[in-house]
Amino acid sequence: MLWRLVLTLSSVLAITSYAGAQSTRTLEIDSGTTAIHIFVDPDAGNYGVENARTGWKFSGDLGSPATRAAIRKGRDAVGSYSEIDFSWNQPTPMNGVIRSYDDQPIVWCRAHYAKSVSGNGIDFPDFKSINAGARQFSYQDRTFSPPIFGLSKTSTPWLFFDDSARSLVISPASNFMVATMDGDGRSEMGVGLGTKVSKVPAGFDQDCLIVFADGIGVAWDRWGSTMQKLFHKQAPANDADVILRKFGYWTDNGADYYYNYDPGKGYADTLVGLVNTYREEGIPLGYLQLDSWWYQKSTYDPAGKPGGAKKNNRLPIGSWNRYGGLMEYRAHPDLFRGGLSNFEQALGLPLAVHNRWIDRMSPYHDKYKISGVGAIDPNWWKDTVGYLKNSGVVCYEQDWLDEIYLNSPEMASTVGIGDAFTDGMADACSRAGLSMQYCMGTPRFFLQGLKYSNLTTIRTSGDRFEPRKWANFLYVSRLAHDVGIWPWCDVFKSAETGNMILSVLSAGPVGTGDAIGKEGKENILMAVRPDGVIVKPDQPLLPCDRTYLEAAAKKQTPFLASTFTDHKGVRTTYAILFPRPKGDQSARVKPSDFGVKKGAYVFDFMTGKGRHYNPNDEFTVSIGKDGYAYLMFASDTQSRVVLLGDLAKYVPTGKQRISEIEDKPEGIKIMVKFAKGEQSVYLDGVAPKSPSIHPTQGSAKITAYDAAAGRFTIQVQAGQGSTAEILLGK
Repeated sequence: MLWRLVLTLSSVLAITSYAGAQSTRTLEIDSGTTAIHIFVDPDAGNYGVENARTGWKFSGDLGSPATRAAIRKGRDAVGSYSEIDFSWNQPTPMNGVIRSYDDQPIVWCRAHYAKSVSGNGIDFPDFKSINAGARQFSYQDRTFSPPIFGLSKTSTPWLFFDDSARSLVISPASNFMVATMDGDGRSEMGVGLGTKVSKVPAGFDQDCLIVFADGIGVAWDRWGSTMQKLFHKQAPANDADVILRKFGYWTDNGADYYYNYDPGKGYADTLVGLVNTYREEGIPLGYLQLDSWWYQKSTYDPAGKPGGAKKNNRLPIGSWNRYGGLMEYRAHPDLFRGGLSNFEQALGLPLAVHNRWIDRMSPYHDKYKISGVGAIDPNWWKDTVGYLKNSGVVCYEQDWLDEIYLNSPEMASTVGIGDAFTDGMADACSRAGLSMQYCMGTPRFFLQGLKYSNLTTIRTSGDRFEPRKWANFLYVSRLAHDVGIWPWCDVFKSAETGNMILSVLSAGPVGTGDAIGKEGKENILMAVRPDGVIVKPDQPLLPCDRTYLEAAAKKQTPFLASTFTDHKGVRTTYAILFPRPKGDQSARVKPSDFGVKKGAYVFDFMTGKGRHYNPNDEFTVSIGKDGYAYLMFASDTQSRVVLLGDLAKYVPTGKQRISEIEDKPEGIKIMVKFAKGEQSVYLDGVAPKSPSIHPTQGSAKITAYDAAAGRFTIQVQAGQGSTAEILLGK
């Protein structure tokens, strides 16, 4: 006979050994709420996961019978769960767990090594029978983690989806520096350790996470929020540090002062002059970034191969003017006569500073433990970050992460070495109060960021932001967002409107790199308040589900991406459309394509015009000479008074300007925030008739009403505390 032991959410069964049974004992957990079914057949050594809603099934083989099996219940940071716990002996004594969460379509698995084993161990789960959606997506093991509609065998999440956007995401859920995804997603799908791992220590746990969802974006959000809960990640707010909060000036690759300065002034005085020029022009700067030019380097690349004697042949020779590895992480005396601290004081701005790999000939190897080209000695990090803290640095940028990993073999071969590198960095920065930024990261570094709440930003685009990099930037911003890090697009020129809009909509840093006299003040002030605070959305601009579906089908329709600000359910959605290479220049879209769930007034930033649409109303958007279309969807309210916001900003209802919107039957109550010294702002909206104004803090008046278009403009004066509170009535 067949003896099937089943646990549903309404029953709990204690499982005991059944000695001498001539039948199969299958342990199962079913959830009617989530449609998830998991099972383990101890005698046959089989296990599996099924989704009854989609019909997707995955099963694997332990390679030997299970020696023990039991069903248990419990609760963790994600929620309440039921799990099957079992043991087997292939290739060494192992313990396995398959956990199903009671009210969420989430499965978590763990392989525990009771004893050490040579090599890279086994994959678990290792599904050999797969029935899932045909579409595939992941991130490549390359610089900046470029997306691919296929599966990359590295420490990355894998996305599967069908043509109805029913989706699942599977990924490693621990040990990201050595973990990997295996298989082709059709005949095999597994989570394990990289082939370079030489030994798995006793007591080692390797985890896996699988989430299901109706919708691609929903699946990503569920995966990301679950991972953050598992790691107790405190995701930073979008204004958590000065890099996120204020507009900055960058000197990295693509900036006019990247390994370049006015020879008549010198490097330091050129930048002091730039900051003073911005102040005179009323362009607010919150910080200044120093790229790799500021410290002492060799002429050797990460692999130890020699390069040129000078980075910029037009400038003097010196260990700063090189493109090699770090020799000493101190400000070069030829550039900063009084040291980094004196330079920061002369600027009157905090600093963000860049670092790269440690050269193989650096004297640091004699004093600290360096693995390959990466520091794994806590004392190196303590000493280095202490110097930065005393020099007015507020953000440490670790660049060249891909090359550091590639040229530090122990990070891939020995469990714990990669963690020593990133843990040491994060701990030292945290103790000193510095935030961190990652650059040139492969997917494993994004996932590793789940461990560090002070890792606030990460580069998700190649050097020098430009339209041909927009698509990759947005796909990789999805990964950054899901692990609780804000995306950084990289430097661009301040007059480039499209780049500025995408940078602001990323909800991450906004920074430009023009030479003195080339700054685009008007465009900068569309992004920020007069105090330099960036007016931004609540979350990063991310690809819409339709974008994944049409890209997977190789359609040439425009790329669609959206983000939002949400004020107690009054949501304003911001959407960008731009063509794929040689693709269509227009698209038929619906508000629902961008996540809009109720009627909204759709405002076209390019034309300044708008009209009302319901969520499933279809309309045409054309992409003009600027190379993109930019739309705002302002949601309906009970009183039919709709706020468009401060149209002098690229995000008119960003909470740095409109801190609150409350929808009331009699009208909408809005709270307006001003920069220090800012007296008034103009706000636009839509209403069937000219709205009544009832200020409770500050003052306001109607300055225009167009009855034909239903558009109004009000001037709002600041009250006490640089705020104003107004009820706009019907």
